[in-house]
Amino acid sequence: MLEIITRTPIWVFVLFFVLIIIGLLQLKDRNISLQRVTILPVMMVFLSFYGVISVFGLNIKTSLLWLIGLIIATLLNLSLNLPRNSIYDKELKTFFIKGSSIPFILIMIIFFIKYFVGVIVSRQLPILNEIYFIYGISFIYGILSGFFLGRILVLLKLRK
Repeated sequence: MLEIITRTPIWVFVLFFVLIIIGLLQLKDRNISLQRVTILPVMMVFLSFYGVISVFGLNIKTSLLWLIGLIIATLLNLSLNLPRNSIYDKELKTFFIKGSSIPFILIMIIFFIKYFVGVIVSRQLPILNEIYFIYGISFIYGILSGFFLGRILVLLKLRK
């Protein structure tokens, strides 16, 4: 384990701490503009899909599993109406969002899965070629992205 950590590039640790800061900001109640509220979901959706194609290539099965996961989690998030108790102020054109640990947890899960997969790729472990691993990781990335996409859709519904 120590060898894995010592061989990790410095930029990964910088990214980790930046993501911790972004995640911690999600814990606080805040007023935020539409532009700022869309940055995190768009970034997380992009990073998770990039995680799939950068490791497994751009192929129909992994992309489709990612998309299925994205749709399932988006619909689940919409049905749960998360983030709850959010308000849109039409005059200020800002959203009031209650603090929540859910985005922080999702950010950390995406980071650690990406790190885990990166270790597997760098060590060229045989599991990398297992179909269940490839499809499972693709689906999980889609699920995690779907929660971020669902979150922004819930907020956009408030504007109407």
